[in-house]
Amino acid sequence: MSAVTVSRVTRKGQITLPQDIREEFDIEGDGITLQRVAKGIVILSKPSLSRQQVVESLLKSLVVGIGQEAERIGIRKEEDLDAIVKILRRRSFEERYGKAEAV
Repeated sequence: MSAVTVSRVTRKGQITLPQDIREEFDIEGDGITLQRVAKGIVILSKPSLSRQQVVESLLKSLVVGIGQEAERIGIRKEEDLDAIVKILRRRSFEERYGKAEAV
């Protein structure tokens, strides 16, 4: 299974989860949890997951995604990535609060 799976949403708002995902996570007739993130959503599987499990899963996906994107654009040193994360955090803080973050 790949890290990203694309499905369509019908006019009735229905989404078909691929069979391999349904089988891997034993999802059939179950509710699922949707989490809003930035300008999208993440399907988190069964709502029976603990908050800790959800956070760990999202964090792992984020770390893997950042690492893959860093590799794609040629960032190979951890200190370079740390510098970029710091810049992006400051920019995000300024956009949200309209002022520089206290150091």
